[in-house]
Amino acid sequence: MAPDQILKPAQLREQRDILTALINAVPFENPVAVTLTMKKRAGPRAADDIVASENLRLFRVRLENRVLGRAAKVHGKRLRMVCVLEMSADHRLHYHCIFERPCHCSFERFRAIIRDQWPKTDFGYHQVDIQDRSDSGWTDYLLKLRQKRSLLDSIDWTNCQL
Repeated sequence: MAPDQILKPAQLREQRDILTALINAVPFENPVAVTLTMKKRAGPRAADDIVASENLRLFRVRLENRVLGRAAKVHGKRLRMVCVLEMSADHRLHYHCIFERPCHCSFERFRAIIRDQWPKTDFGYHQVDIQDRSDSGWTDYLLKLRQKRSLLDSIDWTNCQL
């Protein structure tokens, strides 16, 4: 990393504060806190940031089709979501997310769909955690600096729907 890319603690806090404000400005009505863990390998392919983003996109499409039905397919309706990629100490990639659960879908049904669809992706690992009603504590956890190479780069902007 070049010296000009190394951020000082005050700059990191400022980035974190800006991202916190951005996430808190999103009008999530029924936020769900989700952790999706990835397999390290799927056949000859190893998980990396690009593979993780592609895998999450496929999951997102499957989730939206199951939850939103025709509105997702025909009208392009999307679920609001914020997704942050991290790597654990044992080098396993995982996402911490906030998903918007539509009012017409109960938490139990939404959780069941997530648990059903995530393992159907190539890199979907069985370790999944889903909690109803994410809060500011979950946002703080999403944006923690630990287990990230870069706070801004850890956000999967491709799959975020704000």
